[in-house]
Parts: sequence; structure tokens; C-alpha cells
Amino acid sequence: MEVLRKQAYRAKMRELGKTLRHRIVIQKRSVTKDPWGNQVEEWQDWQTVWANLQTLWGERYYAAKAVGEENTVIFELRRAPLLDGLIFNLADYRIVETDITRGEMGIGFVGINQPVLTEGTPTTHFGRVYTIKRVDQLPGGTWVKLTCEESGSNG
Repeated sequence: MEVLRKQAYRAKMRELGKTLRHRIVIQKRSVTKDPWGNQVEEWQDWQTVWANLQTLWGERYYAAKAVGEENTVIFELRRAPLLDGLIFNLADYRIVETDITRGEMGIGFVGINQPVLTEGTPTTHFGRVYTIKRVDQLPGGTWVKLTCEESGSNG
């Protein structure tokens, strides 16, 4: 029994020790009217979160390439109550990957992969734009995987 408790403890600590290295912005679609009464679709920043980026490789890459989805990536992030609305309405959300070395919070690197976080410059997004295809909750309820496909720089 003690061995099982130790294994569960180690697994939980490994899970909590994951390093989230990519800063992403989840944007929400909104429809507004311009001065002439026409509907204009805009993307507004909704939430900024940290995530792990996983690309497809090996067998999964070739399976995706066979159906034309080789630009698929997976963002793994911690589950939060704010993500519950995203699960049921994927068409109104997208992901923009930010570059921490040039964006709002970063200036450069101190050492190997240790960003310097400073205040100052306005938020600008220097990354790729992704369309969210699927949302999966991982066992344990701590993590969520967003399966996304790159949609180009202008969405």
C-alpha cells in the first residue's frame, strides 16, 4: 500500500512540475457594427495563458499528412474554469502564439531558455495563428489539450 502511495505522489509531482514555455493568447470573435451599419468581425484578446507546444512527429505526423493536416499542433495547458465556455463553441475562438523575446513581457534571455521578464512595451503578437479543432481533457482533470491547425498569419 505504501508503494502505491509513493507512486501516486511521484506521478502527481511530475505532473505539477511540467514547465509551460509558450505564452499564447486565446482570442474571441466579436461582431460589431461600423459607422455605416455594416457588421464587422473582429478578434479580441480574451485570455493569455502559458502552455506546452507539442508538434506531430513520427507515425502521427504521417497519418496527419495523409489527410492534409500536417500543420496540426497540440497546446497543453492547465485546466481553468474559464476554458469551459470554449469547449462548446470552438468556432468563436482561436489561438495566437506570442514571442516572449519580443512581446509584452520579454527583452532577452539570461541563460539557456530563461527569459527576462520586464514591464513596458505594448502587447503585440508576433506568432502564428491557430484554429482550434478539438479540446480534450486529460485524465486527472488538471490538464487540457487543445488540438489546433495553423491557419496563416492573418486568420
